[in-house]
Amino acid sequence: MSRARVRSGVAGLTTLLVFVLVLAVWGPPERGESNQQAAQPPRRVRAEGKPIPMPANLISLEVALGLKDKQPTAWDGQVQLSQGKVIEIDVLRGGPNAKAEGNRFTARSVLGKEAKKKKKEVVDPILLRVTLDAPAAATVTLETKQGKFAFKPADLPVGSPRTFLDEQARVERQDGAIRLTGRDTEDDFPVLARDRDGAAWLAYVEYQPGRPMVLERVYAREFDELVPTGHGDQIRLTRFDGKVWQPAIDVTEPGLDVWRPTVAVDGQGRVVVAWAQQVDHDWEIFYRRYTPGKDGGKGQWSEVVRLTRSPGSDFHVVAATDANGVVWLAWQGWRNANFEILLTALDDKPREPRVISTSKANDWSPAIAADAKGNVYVAWDTYDKGNYDVMLHQTGKETKTIPVAASARFEARPHLVCDAAGRLWIAYEEGDEQWGKDFATAQFQRVPLAKNPGFALYINRTVKVKCLADGKLMQPAGDLEKALATRLNANKSVPRLAVDPSGGLWLLVRHHPLPSGAGEVWNSFALRYDGKRWTEPRRLPGSENLMDNRPALVPFAEGILAVYSGDGRQRTQNRDQDDLFAAILSFSGTAQAPELIADSPVPAAQLPPVHPNEAAEVARLRNYRVEIGGKKLRPLRGEFHRHTEYTSHRDGDGLLEDAWRYGLDAGALDWMGDGDHDNGFGHEYMWWLIQKYTDLMHNPPHFIAAYTYERSVVYPNGHRNVILPRRGIRPLPRGDLTGTPEKGTPDTKLLYAYLKHFGGICASHTSATNMGTDWRDNDPVVEPIVEIYQGHRHNYEEPNAPRAPTAATQIGGFEPAGFVWNALNKGIRFGFQSSSDHISTHMSYAVPLVEEVSRQGIIDAFKKRHTYAATDNILLEVRSGDHLMGDAFETKQRPTLQIKVHGTAPVAKVHVIREGKYVYTAEPKKAEVELRYTDAEVKPGTYYYYVRVEQADGNLAWGSPMWITYKP
Repeated sequence: MSRARVRSGVAGLTTLLVFVLVLAVWGPPERGESNQQAAQPPRRVRAEGKPIPMPANLISLEVALGLKDKQPTAWDGQVQLSQGKVIEIDVLRGGPNAKAEGNRFTARSVLGKEAKKKKKEVVDPILLRVTLDAPAAATVTLETKQGKFAFKPADLPVGSPRTFLDEQARVERQDGAIRLTGRDTEDDFPVLARDRDGAAWLAYVEYQPGRPMVLERVYAREFDELVPTGHGDQIRLTRFDGKVWQPAIDVTEPGLDVWRPTVAVDGQGRVVVAWAQQVDHDWEIFYRRYTPGKDGGKGQWSEVVRLTRSPGSDFHVVAATDANGVVWLAWQGWRNANFEILLTALDDKPREPRVISTSKANDWSPAIAADAKGNVYVAWDTYDKGNYDVMLHQTGKETKTIPVAASARFEARPHLVCDAAGRLWIAYEEGDEQWGKDFATAQFQRVPLAKNPGFALYINRTVKVKCLADGKLMQPAGDLEKALATRLNANKSVPRLAVDPSGGLWLLVRHHPLPSGAGEVWNSFALRYDGKRWTEPRRLPGSENLMDNRPALVPFAEGILAVYSGDGRQRTQNRDQDDLFAAILSFSGTAQAPELIADSPVPAAQLPPVHPNEAAEVARLRNYRVEIGGKKLRPLRGEFHRHTEYTSHRDGDGLLEDAWRYGLDAGALDWMGDGDHDNGFGHEYMWWLIQKYTDLMHNPPHFIAAYTYERSVVYPNGHRNVILPRRGIRPLPRGDLTGTPEKGTPDTKLLYAYLKHFGGICASHTSATNMGTDWRDNDPVVEPIVEIYQGHRHNYEEPNAPRAPTAATQIGGFEPAGFVWNALNKGIRFGFQSSSDHISTHMSYAVPLVEEVSRQGIIDAFKKRHTYAATDNILLEVRSGDHLMGDAFETKQRPTLQIKVHGTAPVAKVHVIREGKYVYTAEPKKAEVELRYTDAEVKPGTYYYYVRVEQADGNLAWGSPMWITYKP
């Protein structure tokens, strides 16, 4: 039975059962972004693998049906062939009861997401992927309830769709691809290498899901049900001889925590597999060798070798084999308080790894290649000049490092390949100047600035290709941008290069192929440079997945063998699972000697630096200490509400890696947490990857990566950002019940119980929107803070405050009951923090004052409300004697506040707010301010006081309230 993927509603029977269970426990859910926890695939004992033949006449077809449907319509049907056979039909989108078996399918068009949200009559068509083993001259007939049509694949050029049935149906022929993995596991991160016999070796990561969660237990407050068991990674290896993929063998034991492997074959025919693995809370590089058996017999493994033992993360390992048959490894490693690039050769006596990057800033994303002349090349990108530049290191007859791309623009994530003539090809991403600096979606937030001075993390992204020929950097004469624009008119990322046996250069890129509101889905597209021009991009079948997806490529037969992972998604919410696909990319023409032109000179910067004094401002914050109560507290500037490709809702937030790049580099933060919804809408594998990357970035005390997520339920429950103290805790599934103003919301109370159980905390965000709350619930133990300001939207302090929303300007609905003053005036006590949400960068910070620079230290500071919020690198300290902002205390003396501000611009106003009233305002008009305020009019009782700072340039800071009981 072929596997059917459902992409337009509840995803299959298991999720339907979950939905029924939630109805039984909670009642019907309200509409929200995604109300249900994704179903977990059943864990099965892995069957012994069988060889997988690669059909000689492999053809993939993408078939869309119901393109002009005005209402949901059944298109059940079958696929018939005059020659050959149907290997598989995948129903990528086809309604909740879609299925496929043999050559038959059941599917219907359905009301789309936009129709449900905006009540428009928009119907999503059916989408099928049909895999055939048939000659191109065979006749393919699709017979459906709505009509019948036929065609020959030979009449369909790859990548050129054709319509049928009065444009109700569309068929696109793609490069043939076959599935290599099955239902039991999530399979990802493929890498390829060729041996001396021409066979390809494929290594990849296999993730075994944990024991399925029982939601009934979760809702009964048995929260340990949310701590998976029996899950983890294993690296596997398989061989492809050109006809058959052999059963995979184990490289490692199961149940590990690993990151992207690499594979190479040395001069003795041994297969070397290397990977990063977390051991004792640290990430290290490991490798082992496999000597294949004779005549396909059983081979022999060496012992596993641990290559690194340095504190800090070592990961992103890549491999290449030099002209002498020696395997070289390069990787990214934490050394000297920043990321460096390291290199070593795996001789019979392994060499000591050496650092080849030279900057004092972070260096990222190494790539490696070797030519036939004995040279080994390693490329990476560096933040040395306050933007990302691509560097290239050569080891061989001479050793040198040169810049490949060194403009003020974002230039990062290189990939390398050498051709038979000894030329080195380099591809990389190019983005905007002032990447990651001040940016907000809503222009009115930038008061008094007329426009955004910086750029968000994922705008105007494209791919560039250069060539190192005879020691000179050159560019292909063919216009790559023009070729990309024929089909890919939005962002392009994560380039991969390969050279086919005829010398043709292949470039693969990731691109969001659907309308902007269609969710988090990206495909791989392939182009070929024949020496004069680039072909039109063509989409790889089954390549729907996250943006950061890196196909493995090697030359094979007359083309390129590509292996990549796909999860059949239309958006993250309704992904299926990661499987590996193998395709042969072929081209009928031959390659000529490449026409190259001189590399363009480095362009001058077009934009002035947004924050020319930022290094000094950050140093001031990092060196500052608040001495109080016999303790020294340090401000840690960060945030925990950044979105990425996992829940970007569209093509807007960029790679998960880029969020961490922003935190470490452009944002210069001290801590950060991923804010993706339910860590990938509740899918266990998405959560596993986000948690893993969080650990990779955690290099204390220099940078703290926190375990966080956004739990998004609609008003009046409210969206809340969660911080947890340790790894391994699944997000709490959503309930979304309204409850009553008198008794509160049962779903929110369940969240509070969950957080108490695990020692976590949460903060409401965008509180005066339909994602907010009317403050019917609060538990000060687990909700001690609130997101008073959000870079993507507004200030939710009070309606007349700077940057506050109105009904006309608010993004996401207007619910004025959610303003923070309303909560404070109800007696709720919480501290202030600020974060970014989608798109926005570099203008919203949460600053806890910590005793200990650690994950727990951040949580502890937030619990004490020792925190402030700011839109710039503003230093703010508010105290009252031996008490700090956030404290609650009694005094016999009139309440007095000592206020210290070190702004990034002259301070225009300093306000003291008491019980929702402005009781004091100063206008110092200078950057460094020290003030003392005593409330001369106060009467006995308990009052909250807090300070808001307004700079002349429009930037703001808010100190957490103090609750002072005056008893003279």
